[in-house]
Amino acid sequence: MSRPIQAYFHTENEAEDVRIKLQTYRVEQVEIGELDEALDRDTPLLFPIAVAGAGTIPAGVGYAGSEAGPIAATGAAAAGAYLGFRTLDEAGHDKDGDGVDDRELRYALSAKVAEEQYDEIVDLIRRHQGHVATLD
Repeated sequence: MSRPIQAYFHTENEAEDVRIKLQTYRVEQVEIGELDEALDRDTPLLFPIAVAGAGTIPAGVGYAGSEAGPIAATGAAAAGAYLGFRTLDEAGHDKDGDGVDDRELRYALSAKVAEEQYDEIVDLIRRHQGHVATLD
C-alpha cells in the first residue's frame, strides 16, 4: 500500500537533493515542480528539523576527528562545530530574528511512498530542509 507525500522547499537544489535520496526507498511517481505562487504561510506544514551542534565534530570533516568517529570539540574547534556554512546561510535568511526562514517556499516535491516507510521518509525530508504538508 502506498501513501502520498507532499514537501516544499526554498530552492530547486534542496528538492533535487531529496529526490536523489528517495531513490533508496520504495517510491513512485516522484515529481518536482516550481510553484506559480509562493506557498501560503497558513498552510499546515511539518517544519524542517533543526540541526543543532552537539559539541562534537563528525569524523572526516577536516578537523582533528578520527576515522573511528566524532571527537569532543573544545576551544576554537567547538566554535567551528556550531557555525558551518549552512548555519551561517540559514541565519542570513531570518531577517526579523524570529527563528523562521523568511524565504518563500517555491518548489514542491510529490511522491507516493510505501506506507511502512512513510515516517522514515518524512524524517529524511525534514532533515534536508523540507517542509512536509500534513495531508489528512
